[in-house]
Amino acid sequence: MRIEGKTRKILLAVLILGAFLFLAEHLFCDRWGLQQYDFMWSKWQLDSEEWVVDKIIDARINGIGNYNGMMVEYQQQIGFAGMLFSAVDKLAAPHASFTDPIPKDVMCGLNVVIFSVLFFILLYWLYREFGFWTAGIVYATLLFTNWTGYSTRNIYWVTWTMILPMIVLLILMMWEERHSRMKNGWLFLLSCLTIFLRSACGYEFISCVMVALELPLIYYAIKQAWGWRMYLKRAFIAGAGAMIGFAGALFVNLALMAGLRGWKDAVDYMVFISARRTGYVTLNSFDSDVLKAFDVPLLDVFKMYWMGDWDVPLFGNWHLSFLIPLFFVPAVVMLVLMLIQEKNRREITGLRFRMEPDERKTFGLILVMIVSLLGPVSWLVLAKGHAVHHPHIDYVIFCLPFTMIGFASTAQIIKCWVEQAVKYAKEKK
Repeated sequence: MRIEGKTRKILLAVLILGAFLFLAEHLFCDRWGLQQYDFMWSKWQLDSEEWVVDKIIDARINGIGNYNGMMVEYQQQIGFAGMLFSAVDKLAAPHASFTDPIPKDVMCGLNVVIFSVLFFILLYWLYREFGFWTAGIVYATLLFTNWTGYSTRNIYWVTWTMILPMIVLLILMMWEERHSRMKNGWLFLLSCLTIFLRSACGYEFISCVMVALELPLIYYAIKQAWGWRMYLKRAFIAGAGAMIGFAGALFVNLALMAGLRGWKDAVDYMVFISARRTGYVTLNSFDSDVLKAFDVPLLDVFKMYWMGDWDVPLFGNWHLSFLIPLFFVPAVVMLVLMLIQEKNRREITGLRFRMEPDERKTFGLILVMIVSLLGPVSWLVLAKGHAVHHPHIDYVIFCLPFTMIGFASTAQIIKCWVEQAVKYAKEKK
């Protein structure tokens, strides 16, 4: 038995390593030919990457600290991606000159590896909570989630920073459960630091990242029956940390720009950029195409993303108009069945809300899936100007992590129904 157990662990380790390498190869170069839209795979956001490349070249000549560390042509953020990959360039090519090629494959590979590690932590959590079936479905579906594939390797977008806050808090929640202790200080600090890091790479999609940050708290509040008071307290702590991290990144960004052009110009520039993204403040200096985007009604913005006007589906050949019903219809049916079961249980025992542990976990996952959709919705509302002007970018927000959690929720619901059907069939015999 001891040998069998050791052999099983070795086989499991080999399986995990193989799955990790398979995913990394897919995200890095579409090694297995799973992507259907090659024009997006090979060309998506190369123009944005040029800002990072320019920073790397400038760092070779003038050092990473030139322009106060920010990128040369794009100073609407702190420029952490430029700093990070300038440092990677120094390590990969320490004697590179102005004319030497950028080791971009090394940088893209670093993005892919970090994203894959974070994703596998999510898979580990899904495996622990719901088993191999649910984790396996999420892994398999990621291979065909188009927009995740386009964005993961990009050295400007550093997609892994968008899921980092959620994964870090997930790790904290697992640690707290194992040690039966709550660390509100760590909850605040990790929320602050991870949101600061994401903001340092860009303020795009920050509301989505903040909503995703709260998802682990929602799940464990239901699983462990925290109660409203404790949940709201911890949600506030995480939210406060996130807002301070965001505000801190904004202040550092302003200070770095002020060092180059003065505080007044820095503040005016940040106000201009913020107004341009949101669309709720109109400035005379805006271009006509930007002003035209602001006039689009909010409902039409939702319709644009719902119908997939950009014509590149989120998953395989499926647009949001198919995926959202795919996730929500089973979820609503499952919630109704849970309510009926709860009603029957109350009539028999006279007790309320006595869900079994597995029921709590399934209910928690469904609620997390529903709330995760509020992330991309919040961006369409808060940054309507950006959403209208950049549909070739903003579909990414529905993948981080809505599609992941959506497939997990649907897989878990199907698993529960199959188990109940098998149990019912056995009882009939």
